[in-house]
Amino acid sequence: MRSGLRTWGLLLDIGKEIGATVCLLYVVVSATAFVSPLLLALGLRPLVDGAAGGRSGQVVAGAVLTGTSLLLTVLAPIGYRSATIRMRERSHMVVQRRILALSSAAPRLEHFERPEFWDRMQLLKRGFEDLAGGMALAFVTPVVIAQLVVTAVLLGRLHPMLLLVPTVALPATWLSRRAEGIRRAAERRTAEGRRLGQHLFELVTSASAGKELRVYGLREEMLARHRDAHARVHRGMESGLLRSTAATAGSWLLFAAAYVGALALVLHQVTVGAASTGDVALALGLAAAVVGGAGQLADLTGSALRVHTAAGHYRWLQAQAVAGGGAGRPPSRLADGITLSDVSFAYESGQQGGRPVLDDITLRLPAGAVVAIVGENGAGKTTLVKLLAGMYAPTTGRVLLDGMDLAELDPDAYRARLTAGFQDFVRFELPVRESVGVGNLARAEDGAAVDAALAKAGAEFVHRLPRGVDTPLGTSWEGGVDLSGGQWQKLAMARAMMRTAPLLAVLDEPASALDPQTEHALFEQVAQDARRGGEADGRVTVLVSHRFSTVRMADLIVVLGEGRVLELGSHTALMEKDGLYAELYSLQSRAYR
Repeated sequence: MRSGLRTWGLLLDIGKEIGATVCLLYVVVSATAFVSPLLLALGLRPLVDGAAGGRSGQVVAGAVLTGTSLLLTVLAPIGYRSATIRMRERSHMVVQRRILALSSAAPRLEHFERPEFWDRMQLLKRGFEDLAGGMALAFVTPVVIAQLVVTAVLLGRLHPMLLLVPTVALPATWLSRRAEGIRRAAERRTAEGRRLGQHLFELVTSASAGKELRVYGLREEMLARHRDAHARVHRGMESGLLRSTAATAGSWLLFAAAYVGALALVLHQVTVGAASTGDVALALGLAAAVVGGAGQLADLTGSALRVHTAAGHYRWLQAQAVAGGGAGRPPSRLADGITLSDVSFAYESGQQGGRPVLDDITLRLPAGAVVAIVGENGAGKTTLVKLLAGMYAPTTGRVLLDGMDLAELDPDAYRARLTAGFQDFVRFELPVRESVGVGNLARAEDGAAVDAALAKAGAEFVHRLPRGVDTPLGTSWEGGVDLSGGQWQKLAMARAMMRTAPLLAVLDEPASALDPQTEHALFEQVAQDARRGGEADGRVTVLVSHRFSTVRMADLIVVLGEGRVLELGSHTALMEKDGLYAELYSLQSRAYR
């Protein structure tokens, strides 16, 4: 019961966003489909009896009712088409915007690691149409029920036994619910297969995957895998659809039986002189209206179940978006720094074989310092950076910001004091100015700030583009251009430089597509800004890189291995220690000679 009320509450909220006028127009036009058969039935009896008895008044009354019914029948499709188009466009945009808002609102990233999240997103996308159109159910369903009640009363006045005709809606509705339940179960079973098929489709049709698909001759392999995924979905759905169709057919057989039974009863009444020919016409019209209304009610019941299912997926996604953390505000500047106290972390989905990616780490990153994190692949460097940025919460232990537990801070307030450049950066297909400006929305329109960030990132190539900083990025847009991997990465670095006073600056392999000389020059600029900013606001700059010529400029170097801190110190101190860092540095130095 509570779940149903929450679903209707969600639909009403969606209706408010769509607009009362559009919803009301849609409901009124939809209601004509149920009113017309009733008017026709009510008009047939005076029309037939009046014509048979030569009573012109009855003929006129019947003609008015039947004429109105026919007029509504003719005009309704035109109004319905217009109202439906407006309703669909508005509702689709509203629901799509809500899903986008929810999927991006979660303060952390744990839900992206869960297969259940992707399965539910797949099901929600398939139920998108139902959720978008579900608003009308709240208003159309009462109209259908009212029609059934009125027709039942009118039929009962003809003969008490005809009161049984509307009751056909009960088993028909149950069968419709049964059919929808079978279909939903089949969709849940095949959600992963559908997701795989969609992934393969997007992979084969994307430009980024095109090179490897052609080099390795994967066309037939991808097609075969797509066929296999489709076949699994087909097998999973086929039996469910057959059973669902059988249940639906059973409901329509009940409708046919009810109509034939009503016809037989009224004809019998005529033969014994208990009913007129007008009564026959009325009974047939009312029976048809009842059967149609019952069919509509059964369909609406199935639609309501689909809407309820989609709303359930929506609410699950909504639960993931509930803000974590507390309401605390970060300090205006760092005095002590950032401390990891007995921190361990393991991904929920069982990455790294289920073992902790980080294991019992205690580490202090001093205020104002440039800290480099190094280690072999899989050592936990990127995971550590994500914990510092609040993208994940530690499985055990705490991350402290000047002694304040990160879990007690408002996530949005904390993120507003961060800046970051990631190896897996986003390629915003916007004009260059906007692609960089989104790094600080408050200064996005500040041309001087954007130009300064581009200069610090060494992105001089921008001025050679057709329209300079106003050049659209992405060849799928009119006048747009594509960039090399290194150019895209420089824009990502410029974006990271738009915030001028962060408490934490995270640079996780942000220059992996650049040559060593360019990377070194870039990080000299980064280190210069970091130390200047460190004196002003105590910011901590965390650098992750595999290039030790860049790492050596850091104040503090953290060497990770198998999720633990193996070594800690400055470049000089670690070289004197002659441990793992010295070994890795020497190996890389020899490779560049």
